[in-house]
Amino acid sequence: MLKRIGGQVNGIAKMINDDKDCEAVMTQIVAAMSSLKSVGRSVLADTTCSLPKEESVKLLKRFL
Repeated sequence: MLKRIGGQVNGIAKMINDDKDCEAVMTQIVAAMSSLKSVGRSVLADTTCSLPKEESVKLLKRFL
């Protein structure tokens, strides 16, 4: 998933450099943000994440 997000970000940079329509650029930015939030949720839900449940919930609310 992170490689795909990297591709999205590179695509956004190219769109900006190519002076693409603002709405199209913003659509891609929102899509990339959504993907990053999904990764964040996965990290917090991962069984290897050693944070106590209440700390995970705090981080989830704070950043996502």
